[in-house]
Amino acid sequence: MSEAKRLIVEASSLPLSIIIVGVGYDKFKAMKELDSDGSLLRDDSGKIAKRDIVQFVKFKKYSSQGAHVLAEKVLKEVPDQLVSYMLSKGI
Repeated sequence: MSEAKRLIVEASSLPLSIIIVGVGYDKFKAMKELDSDGSLLRDDSGKIAKRDIVQFVKFKKYSSQGAHVLAEKVLKEVPDQLVSYMLSKGI
């Protein structure tokens, strides 16, 4: 988990989105932490991500509602992540 946080924080300045789909019955507490919707992710050394690049979705929560709903939830944050990257580069 420590290494994952470090790499995500490091990658937060790149044109990158990370989508995590949780499959199974786990509570996925660690994946929710990586998603960091409440505040930007911080690695163990205290370095803060430049922007949120992770979207986490529980497969079980949306799969029964149809593929279109699951796809919508999985891709929901990508447009904002793209815009935040472009703005960070002055574009």
